[in-house]
Amino acid sequence: MRAIAARRDAKEHDLIGRVLCHDIRGLFHKGHAFRAEDLPNLFDAAWDELHLIELAPDDIGQREAGQRLASALASAGLQGAPSGHRHVLKALHDGLLEIDVAALQRLNSIAGVAVFTLRSGEVVSAGQIVLEAQITPLAIDRPSIEEAERVAGGIIRLLPFPPRDVIVWRRDEKIVAPLREKLRRFGCEISEVRDMPFDPSAASPGSTLYIVSGSNALDPLDPTFATLERLGATMQRVGVPVHPGTLFWIAARGEITIVGLPVCGLGPQITAFDLILPKLLARGSVRDDELAGLGHGGLLR
Repeated sequence: MRAIAARRDAKEHDLIGRVLCHDIRGLFHKGHAFRAEDLPNLFDAAWDELHLIELAPDDIGQREAGQRLASALASAGLQGAPSGHRHVLKALHDGLLEIDVAALQRLNSIAGVAVFTLRSGEVVSAGQIVLEAQITPLAIDRPSIEEAERVAGGIIRLLPFPPRDVIVWRRDEKIVAPLREKLRRFGCEISEVRDMPFDPSAASPGSTLYIVSGSNALDPLDPTFATLERLGATMQRVGVPVHPGTLFWIAARGEITIVGLPVCGLGPQITAFDLILPKLLARGSVRDDELAGLGHGGLLR
């Protein structure tokens, strides 16, 4: 790539194919590659000097390289759309956004590449922009864009929220209405509401998520934990590094996930439950390292 300053006395053949580095108001935008048919309008415009770049044989222009990068980043549930010199990916449906943050950092370490996303773990709506990709110079060399394409695959995923059967075990009737409203945002309904204490033999075999309200996570002798033991459930974690909602707990029995909703879990502000629920509804489970990682940003405001 070579920089060129062209005066008004430049030969036409010295302009064709070269890329404009600045706007010519009302006519051409930076990044435009001049064609023969552009030249009459160009020479009718008021300018004294043009700043241009001449691409080397192994260079790829900003727009083409950006399109290639966006295509490499696209995955199921995402649709690409041009946006000036940037290329965006939009969500085709509601879902949970998952970003391979380490791979994204590797991608952005390639000179001339800029890819910026929403945060991993965000819940997004259909039509929402979740990623923008841009080649920052007006051209990039072929080996760099080919490396970017190799790194880009699998960086971003949009997981849908499949319908799930949710059973609520409650001690307090007041939690049912706000919990039902929260679940409906993800396309889920409460299929059953049971009072505590409950008979573990009556647990519905087809349900995939149980939400327990009113348990005391600080009391090992709380009846809820004895019931979980009789169910054959395995406790995954008691307490998470998030406030409010630190006393959230999570257990599993086969394919069923059972979570303990703290007293503050359905408050007016975001809580630990709000951070974990979308992962459970999208995937059916949440990993231990994800729970531990909630501490970064876990002081919720």
